[in-house]
Amino acid sequence: MNDPVLAFAALLTPEGRALLDEVRGTDPARELAVATRLRRDHPADLVSAALGQARLRQRAAAAKFTPEDADQMFFTPNGFEQSTRTTVAAYRAARLRDLGVTSVADLCCGIGGDAIALARAGVRVLAVDRDP
Repeated sequence: MNDPVLAFAALLTPEGRALLDEVRGTDPARELAVATRLRRDHPADLVSAALGQARLRQRAAAAKFTPEDADQMFFTPNGFEQSTRTTVAAYRAARLRDLGVTSVADLCCGIGGDAIALARAGVRVLAVDRDP
């Protein structure tokens, strides 16, 4: 599954979501063993996509997002690298709210870190990005 859009769509299926739950928190040193076991019952491409997403979620939880948020989000390597750290996004959102901003169109929102912070600050958000 070389197409990232197809891989993402596969992770949204019940089987993909179940795999994401199963691989959550997988130790990178055990990834090969986990992949081998899961490929007995699931398509190899789907297992690979789930493990890759789990790895990105672990990185996101360690560096930019809360673990709770990271476990609900979907990342690409570039999207993760370009995303705004939660603390920075929350600071910006509070500043905008305090200035009286009530709604924002976050065009090119990427992963959506700023959009999430704005919504949590009580600002109505329209988040748009060309990349799924």
